[in-house]
Amino acid sequence: MRLQESKIKEAILNSYPGIRYRATSYFTSSHSTDPAIMPLVIQAVEAFGRKDAFHLIGLSADLPQTESSIAWVIDELNNETCDKFENYAFNLSKILVAADSTLLLTRESDILEARYFLAELHAPFIERLGMLSWDQSTCWQNLEALCDEGKDKQYINEVDLGYGQRIIEALARYGQDCAPKVHELLTFKVDDYTHHPMKWLEPLVVRLAGQACLESTVPLLIAKLHVNADFVNEECAKALARIGTPAVLHAIAEAFPTAEDHFRIFANGPLENIHSDLAVETCLTLIANQYDEPVSLELAHALLCQFEYEGIEIARKMLVGRELDFESRGLRSYLLETCTLMGERFPEYEEWIRTGKAEEAEHWKRIAELGDDPEGLIRFALEKLTGKKATDLPKIKSPTPQSLPATQPPQLGSKQKVGRNEPCPCGSGKKFKNCCLRARLGRAGTDL
Repeated sequence: MRLQESKIKEAILNSYPGIRYRATSYFTSSHSTDPAIMPLVIQAVEAFGRKDAFHLIGLSADLPQTESSIAWVIDELNNETCDKFENYAFNLSKILVAADSTLLLTRESDILEARYFLAELHAPFIERLGMLSWDQSTCWQNLEALCDEGKDKQYINEVDLGYGQRIIEALARYGQDCAPKVHELLTFKVDDYTHHPMKWLEPLVVRLAGQACLESTVPLLIAKLHVNADFVNEECAKALARIGTPAVLHAIAEAFPTAEDHFRIFANGPLENIHSDLAVETCLTLIANQYDEPVSLELAHALLCQFEYEGIEIARKMLVGRELDFESRGLRSYLLETCTLMGERFPEYEEWIRTGKAEEAEHWKRIAELGDDPEGLIRFALEKLTGKKATDLPKIKSPTPQSLPATQPPQLGSKQKVGRNEPCPCGSGKKFKNCCLRARLGRAGTDL
């Protein structure tokens, strides 16, 4: 049984920042369409202050906005103290760049003239509004032109994917009318991505399948998730979560038992973010199959993301009486946070709370000792990830660009204590779960 969403909404106003963040994340990660969430975030900011409010405001770019919430954001950006708080103005500006364009039309000048609306976001903001007038043909022409211009580019920062994503947003307004073209492109076979526009068009079209909620593309997305290609895999996971229908969960459940590890890692995203009894049932069935430890930990994490009561005992049993590594310590922290929000307790709760606080204090003590030593900080992060002493780790080398495989989609980095969905401490630019965690699945027990 899952915790009632009304209780999770109440937690957005919890006095503990971590609980507020966790409760808000529940709604943003599932692409909630509930207009009542943003007012609660605003209420939390007003009640607890703006010093660390950038955490909640950063999440809120993925929440549905209303005329009143847009007005509040504009007022905040005009407040003379707005730039005094870390990343506050930036994240407020991102809300306005991501909000429903139709809500912004009547406030365009107010937004562009707001005191702390970021200057570098003016062009994307204006561009989004301009795309409201684009018909479907214009959208496709511009998208294909962007990808054709980038066909000889190899790295993600060489192509304006932000522009491409804004086109995808414009195309998604046409909903099911996009389906024939999306199916055509997702079934297109590419033998060599080296100089082919599909290296960029494919992940963007996958994103469109999710934003337009094209359930008919689920088999195609599942098929692409079987191909080991990080950038496309992550877009597939996001698209499946956004589509969010029972068909997605049934397809994952069918493929999961015989799939490779990379599929299981990315498929865990929809299991976490499609909040339903069927998602819980799917996780419980998969856990009962007793997969290897990293996969089981991921599935337990998914149950905790669902605020499923049965998941508490499942996660606890995975942790009790054993020496914890980085990933299992992360599950312990998530379990404690989940129980705190849900008001649940278990025998080791208080002891694990004390242990966690002591480890956190030691962590920040070490960070302070390392100061401005970037190599030392990276080695410390790797030490925590691997469980090895820094003296046993190989010397860190500066990263050098790698050639992309010609026969596979590009292995491109994605983008928020290190969480599964945070940037990996190794500095790769990928999410932790898609980088060092993934490496550990494939190379458990081997040297770096």
